[in-house]
Amino acid sequence: MFPKLKGCALKKAEGLFIYDFIRDELYEVDEEAFDFLKYCTGKNKLEEIPNSDEGKEVLKFALSEGLVEDDFDANAPEQYSVKNNPAPSLRYLQLHITERCNLNCKHCYLGSKGMRSLNFETATKAIREFGEIGWKLLVTGGEPLLYERFWDILSYASKFPIRVEVLSNGTLITDEIAERMSKHVHSIQISLDGMKEGHEALRGLGSFEKTISGIKAAKKYISVSIATMIHAKNINEFDDLKELVEDLEAAEWMLDVPSLKGNLLENRGLIPKKSDAVRIYKNYGYGGGSHSGDEDFSCGSHLCSIDVDGNVTKCGFFSSSVGKIGTKPLLKCWHEIVEKYLPKLNSLECKNCEYLYECRGGCRYRAALDKNFTAKDLFMCDIYLNK
Repeated sequence: MFPKLKGCALKKAEGLFIYDFIRDELYEVDEEAFDFLKYCTGKNKLEEIPNSDEGKEVLKFALSEGLVEDDFDANAPEQYSVKNNPAPSLRYLQLHITERCNLNCKHCYLGSKGMRSLNFETATKAIREFGEIGWKLLVTGGEPLLYERFWDILSYASKFPIRVEVLSNGTLITDEIAERMSKHVHSIQISLDGMKEGHEALRGLGSFEKTISGIKAAKKYISVSIATMIHAKNINEFDDLKELVEDLEAAEWMLDVPSLKGNLLENRGLIPKKSDAVRIYKNYGYGGGSHSGDEDFSCGSHLCSIDVDGNVTKCGFFSSSVGKIGTKPLLKCWHEIVEKYLPKLNSLECKNCEYLYECRGGCRYRAALDKNFTAKDLFMCDIYLNK
């Protein structure tokens, strides 16, 4: 047998992991298992792998989980080279490849849509540096399908042992596009911000049917998650929306509330009453996803963002750059984000709250809008303190 990792990669971060980037699942392993799996490249015969006797148990488990296959590969390396991703590890990269968009959403945090796009060489450099250590690449815009070299970006990203996810408004996705995307993309997140009335209050007339059509087309070929913004015009639609999301068989449904930035500055009437938004959160749940906190850190403890100029920031809402791709290594930028923009939980105003490790202080951008960077996220306080 010539064991070879299948649809997964070895990752060194806070621990030693096998990351199944096809199914987005993580397995923590010990050092002995990790060292054995480094030789599972397809080039080495099982009996010739160091400590193969000790590795047979982990191999048995890996085979049962579909993480390893028997596939001889004469061109494979003797062993995988795995770079260390020091804690807190950079696992998610939000890559804004274009400002172009076919919609003009009233809540868009980027503001009035522009025509600029991320330089292709800069984009590939960012992907290459991230691909050596990271887990999930989030390709976004604007509307990423309007990027001039969209398919080239996806093709390039798919060469690395990472999960590739596209964030889209869904209106441009057809069966043909979805099938083509499935060759390079593992999942797609599509925004659905209510039923027809609520959705189009944000995204414009005619967008609802196009979005539903895009979701249905994508579902035939790719795992689809749905993201919903809670706003003043969809507050009474969530019973119907929940049923619709279930009918569409979305892999995940994530809820959020709009932050006062970009186009929302001129459309403040769309901001929901806090009590209504809290009720929706409590009744329907919500997902933090890549923006969540972890270990002893606050929100986005494994995430950074790159804008269309190549600037590296904490996330898409923050504009303060710690460096530029091409002039400063991505990992060095990440270390600066950790130092400047990733506070530990014990440094927050709410450090003594009994719900701290559940809430993780909420959103730092919302906190900064209300008061300062280490202040309470009052929205999350209402969720946890008024149960």
